[in-house]
Amino acid sequence: MKLNKFVSVGIACAMLLGGAVSASAAPAAAQNPSHTAAKEAKAQHKQAKASQAEQLAQLQKTASGLGIATEGKTAKELRAAIQEKHKALAEQKRADALAKRKAEAEKLGISTQGKTAQELAKEIQAKKQEQKASKQAKKQQPKTSKQTKKSS
Repeated sequence: MKLNKFVSVGIACAMLLGGAVSASAAPAAAQNPSHTAAKEAKAQHKQAKASQAEQLAQLQKTASGLGIATEGKTAKELRAAIQEKHKALAEQKRADALAKRKAEAEKLGISTQGKTAQELAKEIQAKKQEQKASKQAKKQQPKTSKQTKKSS
């Protein structure tokens, strides 16, 4: 029985000491929150600067790939220049597609005045299917006439 009391008292002391140690650590951090907050803010600022430098490097790489001069430009200026270049390239691509479709439509005898690239594409596809069906009909017609001649 005496042994049980000593064990119980030992456990209670250990629990009290464990609680005291954790309680004493918490006020130290609570007493100086501005110091830890300042450290965290500095770390975040440093990380943000590194991130901005990485973004600027990536933007410069993209801009140089597009043929845009990057010297002395900020990230904001580079983004704007890249967007303008992308818009110009997209417009050029649309113009090239329209010119290609107009040339193809003219070969097929389709009027191109006032039509968009999508309208021309639909008409070209319809005309090609019409021509394909016509060719298949012509191929089928001689076969049937040859078979009737052979059977007679």
